[in-house]
Amino acid sequence: MNIAAILPRFLPFGFQPWAARLPEPTTEAAGPVQRTLPRRAVMALENRPLQLRVLRGWIWITRDGCPVDLVLSAGEVFEQRPGARVLVQALEEVEFSIAAAGASAQNA
Repeated sequence: MNIAAILPRFLPFGFQPWAARLPEPTTEAAGPVQRTLPRRAVMALENRPLQLRVLRGWIWITRDGCPVDLVLSAGEVFEQRPGARVLVQALEEVEFSIAAAGASAQNA
């Protein structure tokens, strides 16, 4: 599945997605970075092992090459492994944290 091909179907006409890059953690032991995304904002995750924890709201996660998308709510966690492009969209205003994950992290 090509994310770039399906994303326009989910975005309202004229909506320009907001994209953000998270800063690289200085060490593997670096603490989580908290972020807030407004409703309908889209963010690409970096291509490295990460753990995303939803603190408030609902998010939609789609992975390039994966036929199943995920919807997460407060308290749920997504672990990313490198290799596939991952997009996160806020279904409502959402607050989440992202931290470096161990080398064995896998997509949920």
